[in-house]
Amino acid sequence: MTKSRQFFTTLTAFLALAVPRCAAQSEAINGSIRGRVTDQANAAISGAIVKVENTKTGLVKSSETEAEGYYVFPNLPLGSYTVTIQKEGFDTLRHPDVVLDAGTEAVIDGSLQIGSVATAIEVKGGAPIVDPSRVSTGRTILHEETDNLPLTSRNPYNFILFQPGVSGHPNPELGIPRLLNTNGLPDRVSYQLDGAVDTETDRYGLRLFAIANSYVSEVQTVSNSFAPEFGKVAGDIYNVITGSGTNEFHGNVTYIGRPLDLVARPILATPATLLPVANDFAANSGGRIIRNKLFFFGSYEHVKRSVPQPITISPANAAAIGIASNLLTNPPAVEHAHWIDVRLDWAISQKHQFFVRYNFFRNQYPFNSNVGGLNALSVAADFRDRAHVLGAQLLSTISPTMLNEFRFGWPYRNEIHVANPLTGSGPQITISGVASFGGSNSVGDRFQEKVPNLNDNFTIIKRSHTIKAGFGFQQNLDNQLADVYTQYTFPTIAAYLSALSDANPYAYSTFNASVGQPGAWYHSFFWNLFVQDSWQVTPKLLVIGGLRYDKFKGPDGDPNFQLPFSQHFRSPRGNFAPRLGLAWSINSKTVLRVNSGIFYEAPPTNLWYNALYNDGGSSAYIAAISSQTAGAPAFPATVVNGTLPRSAQTLYTITPNFKDGYAINSSIQITRQLTQSDALTVGYANTGGRNLEYLRNMNLINPIRYLADGRPVFGPASAATRANPLYNNIALQDIGNNSSYNALIVNYQHRFGQGIFISGSYTWSHSIDDAPEANTYDQGSVFVSDPTNRNRDRGNSSVNRPHAFTLSTVWAPVTNFDNRVARYLANNNQIALLANISSGDEENIVANTVLNGDTLGTSRPLYVGRNTVRTPNVYQIDVRYTRTFLKLWERLQPRFFIEANNVFNHPNITTINTTAVVSATTGAIMTNPSFAPVSTLLEGRIVQLGVRADW
Repeated sequence: MTKSRQFFTTLTAFLALAVPRCAAQSEAINGSIRGRVTDQANAAISGAIVKVENTKTGLVKSSETEAEGYYVFPNLPLGSYTVTIQKEGFDTLRHPDVVLDAGTEAVIDGSLQIGSVATAIEVKGGAPIVDPSRVSTGRTILHEETDNLPLTSRNPYNFILFQPGVSGHPNPELGIPRLLNTNGLPDRVSYQLDGAVDTETDRYGLRLFAIANSYVSEVQTVSNSFAPEFGKVAGDIYNVITGSGTNEFHGNVTYIGRPLDLVARPILATPATLLPVANDFAANSGGRIIRNKLFFFGSYEHVKRSVPQPITISPANAAAIGIASNLLTNPPAVEHAHWIDVRLDWAISQKHQFFVRYNFFRNQYPFNSNVGGLNALSVAADFRDRAHVLGAQLLSTISPTMLNEFRFGWPYRNEIHVANPLTGSGPQITISGVASFGGSNSVGDRFQEKVPNLNDNFTIIKRSHTIKAGFGFQQNLDNQLADVYTQYTFPTIAAYLSALSDANPYAYSTFNASVGQPGAWYHSFFWNLFVQDSWQVTPKLLVIGGLRYDKFKGPDGDPNFQLPFSQHFRSPRGNFAPRLGLAWSINSKTVLRVNSGIFYEAPPTNLWYNALYNDGGSSAYIAAISSQTAGAPAFPATVVNGTLPRSAQTLYTITPNFKDGYAINSSIQITRQLTQSDALTVGYANTGGRNLEYLRNMNLINPIRYLADGRPVFGPASAATRANPLYNNIALQDIGNNSSYNALIVNYQHRFGQGIFISGSYTWSHSIDDAPEANTYDQGSVFVSDPTNRNRDRGNSSVNRPHAFTLSTVWAPVTNFDNRVARYLANNNQIALLANISSGDEENIVANTVLNGDTLGTSRPLYVGRNTVRTPNVYQIDVRYTRTFLKLWERLQPRFFIEANNVFNHPNITTINTTAVVSATTGAIMTNPSFAPVSTLLEGRIVQLGVRADW
């Protein structure tokens, strides 16, 4: 055991609880102001009147300091506040420009001087840059960033990369960032909108619905350890805060276009590759309906994007197999995405604040699947996606020391693939390396999910304690359907023509088909209870402790299912998660933070879905067989229910010993204020994952021999080599996979001042695990290489990225020339920059053939470990330049901007060829992989021009 691991094991055992105080607000959609009032001798002043006033909405709250001089205002709406402190016999103290961002807690201490309340002393500069109440790792991505940083994708989820301790790749379209390392775990993100659920439940790492940058105000992120109030994930919280109205009318309208003459050719482009086309229109506006009482905000955005995929089927081959010429033109794949956001904020009274929000999203994307390359237009499918989202919050002040917050969300999403007018009928025909034509294997799938959710928490302030308790509930209503299709794969054109002429209707190599309509409708319930206490032990020491309980209840099994494990699904009950954290202000400029805790994870609902529809007894399933299998159809027959052998199915089930996965997250960090606007944080984070899911083939028994490295080799399917001889493969969703993550995290921040903002983060880390994780978006369904020994796959995690550096900067230089023209030209300019520089991605060296008889597992060559090679380093710099012009009609502020991602057009490669030619008998490498570039998730240089008007 390493010293660092011993240290954090001891720390966890000693603390027995865990977490942070910014934590108490880490995921919430509000902020807090707290502090202590003293006299010049540092003696506590009780009974001082502290008033906070939101300068843009008129919200005013007041409270008295308690016996030890402490005060706290929890659950304040976001915005800029003025804090006023008064006590008879002392001068009045005012702190203007105290900005509350999502999840932040501003600490405003007051030292009163003897005098008169009529005399006001103003302290400028807002809250200290070193937050003495925060112990978590994370930051708020400010409105100045979301509004000005380059974002050619128009996808605000990509900002997740620019927080301490997280690395990965941005998504060029509307999906989630890819291959995220979140505490050493792949894609562990709880996506939220105003504190309500925005996380798709079926697999790790997916957002439920797309959001538009036009209504994003700011983003609260926490990447290691958060309060007991929040859970269901051991990685990262990404909470998007939507825009809201104020007493002043404000808004903007934007148009962005992409001149193709300035766009670089895509990475790994072929001569036939076309350039991506896009444009965007967005508008938003907010203001008052009733001053200081009722406010509105609304936005609309439309993104039009085309990523042309040319068809490369040779004319000679097309003529030989009879593909019509109208099916060989480049597909008109143009995506149209629309967003609408409407929000009302209502100050019912000084004691009650309420908001309600509705979001709509629609995406229509013709020729979305099976397009380009060797695919004729007849095999393509259209994509349609729609979401309706409702969210609300009620804040109630019952008394100066008792508060309640209620949050509610109801998101609904429905995405489907449908046939278009050119989609063919009958089976899809694939001739390997030649063409795919006929019908489509990508039509009929559907993912439909509703997630009604609510959270309620009650806060009591008692002297130096802020005690919070509450509950949360989430119901997942899922309807998942798989594609309906029949597909024949032929090795050559001659084989296809032979089958077509009835000379040999079994000339195909493989046959894939869906029998019936594979899928399942099911529901699950997640709920939790928590209690936590933020205790200001001394003016310099804050301790936060608490306990959370999670219950994740899946659907029931079916006593009629073929597999005993699927007749009942176990639902664990012992998910108690203690957490504790502390923040010690060593002096006015230095804070030490320590935290540790247990974080249970909600299981992906595909855990149950896989077992429900791959059960072996259903009349609907997906089968894959060879032409030599008994019962194989004669080309071009389609499948009739019950005509395929059971061995054609791969069954899925769940271990009867199922336990929910969890992680022990711990960190220690020290923050030092360098100047009034600059701070440096250095920290160490450790995460140990436990009981993580993985996949193995449980049907294999009685190995016939062993490879030299000890791996068993299983024979062809028979009663002697299969536990259930009716089936070839049975996939067990098992638990027991463990992970380990250690990271050094360095973060520098310069808050907005003198026209510049900087947030830079460097992470050195190492993450390892026992096996590829099951039910993750990026990894898919990767099985262990040895179904009898999980630890044979212990190695670098798929998201292990030793070095990662990110930078977010917005700079608007201010100069003061005497010459009026020079002064005008030198000012009103802004440069915004994003940098994402990291190690490449882990890759697995694989064999070109199955070595151990397990057709589900991944075969590696003899004596080769998992994830032992890496793609080249990633260097991506994105830049936006904005020029602001003179105001029109005293309110309208026109702007012009040009933005570019990957401005240096670095060829960032994320996939390389790692297939080795091996001996089919021994597994020894005969020809090493070429390691040549194969593909990338990233783009070449994209340049966009935009015009915008603000008011």
